[in-house]
Amino acid sequence: MEHKGTKTLETERLILRPFTINDAEAMYHNWANDPEVTEYLSWSAHESVNVTSKILKSWVTQYEDLEYYQWAITLKEEDNMPIGSISIVGKKELIKSVSMGYCIGKRWWSKGITSEALTILIKFFFEEVGVNRLVAEHDPANPNSGKVMEKCGFKYEGTLRSALWTPHQGLTDSVVYAILAEDYKQ
Repeated sequence: MEHKGTKTLETERLILRPFTINDAEAMYHNWANDPEVTEYLSWSAHESVNVTSKILKSWVTQYEDLEYYQWAITLKEEDNMPIGSISIVGKKELIKSVSMGYCIGKRWWSKGITSEALTILIKFFFEEVGVNRLVAEHDPANPNSGKVMEKCGFKYEGTLRSALWTPHQGLTDSVVYAILAEDYKQ
């Protein structure tokens, strides 16, 4: 893989960009403080904007690393304000594989925004970074996340028993989807 880092990407409606420290208020209020948004994620809702600020500081310091990928999802019509995030949560260099994760504020659910963001990242990782495999997983109790994956061309690969842990759900199964470079090229 030829890592490129978290470069700004654009779609018809969205700009995916690196976070800044100034995004703390928007991130906190738009999704990070909402237990409904974080219900199936590996982290709990933030208790204060200070928690969000600390996390953003850690992310911002990692942007110099070209193997680090963490985007703010922003709508062009909403002045580049972050409404969600999408990132690489794991990678395996030997097999050229990266695992993706995403979340978005519930005000923007069911509007095709997450699938639009995921689609541009699929293109970026296959065409620019040179991955062979993109992976995403979700809790079985959150089938809408799987629908986003399927809409973007990911194929269901299986359900791993007791392979996922979240603060809200505890130990759960993990529904795994992937898209390969050969799938993308077709």
